[in-house]
Amino acid sequence: WSGFWLLAMFVVPIISTLFLVDGLGETYEQIPNSIFLSIFALSILWGIGNLLWGISISKIGMALGFSLLIGVSTLSGSLLPFFMGGADKLATTGGMVILGGIFIIMLGIIANGKAGLLREKNENSAAEETSSNNNTMRNGIILCVIGGISAAGFNLAYHVADNIGNIGQISQEQFGNEPWVARLAVMFPSFIGSGIAIMVYFVYQLTKNKSWGNFNRKESPKNLLLLLIMAIVYCASLIIYGLGAYELGPLGTSVGFAIFQTGCIMVANLLGLFSGEWKN
Repeated sequence: WSGFWLLAMFVVPIISTLFLVDGLGETYEQIPNSIFLSIFALSILWGIGNLLWGISISKIGMALGFSLLIGVSTLSGSLLPFFMGGADKLATTGGMVILGGIFIIMLGIIANGKAGLLREKNENSAAEETSSNNNTMRNGIILCVIGGISAAGFNLAYHVADNIGNIGQISQEQFGNEPWVARLAVMFPSFIGSGIAIMVYFVYQLTKNKSWGNFNRKESPKNLLLLLIMAIVYCASLIIYGLGAYELGPLGTSVGFAIFQTGCIMVANLLGLFSGEWKN
């Protein structure tokens, strides 16, 4: 897990951004420090959200954990951009339609979570329910909700960088970068902030558990190659989201984020169906 985040938050973004983006330093020189501080703070929240999601999955299971975190993240990540420079659009027809769409998405996520709970109950019907299990479930749900709110920091950091800081606009207009390349400039500070928060946790855990030696196993090169592929796909998905949000206009971080998150749940459920996760 630490290997994946190291590649996804540092190696892939740093190499791709420095290699593809023209005028990166000159672009950032025009951005106020307050914007970077906001991006950094929100991206740290994103990193914390990623960590809490992984921890909560081990407590409450993939089905409920995935739906709960994505649901909370979708709700907060889609609504909060309205109040970061777009509150006037909330009362418009378009704003109300978006709110209605988010409400429908939430109903679907609730139904998906209920299905996951029923499936896990069926699979664990032979297991005796204890007070310890109840406490684990409760703590896992609390961590998942907090993690979902924190994970919305990714979308809010993007909103601040692109819609308020205008990093993408400067990168495109002044230095001739293509829109998708400019999204790298927009998201690069968020990757670094999130990565720092995540790696602090993993350095502590690997040191405490004396697990560093596990990277020397004979299967590590193959695993790291697979992790690199995962990291490239993961980063590419975020860049494509950013391009979509840009193309959608001022409300793109609300509409696009809801579509993006819902797509994650749909694909995850389809993969679960094809892999036999729902066979019982």
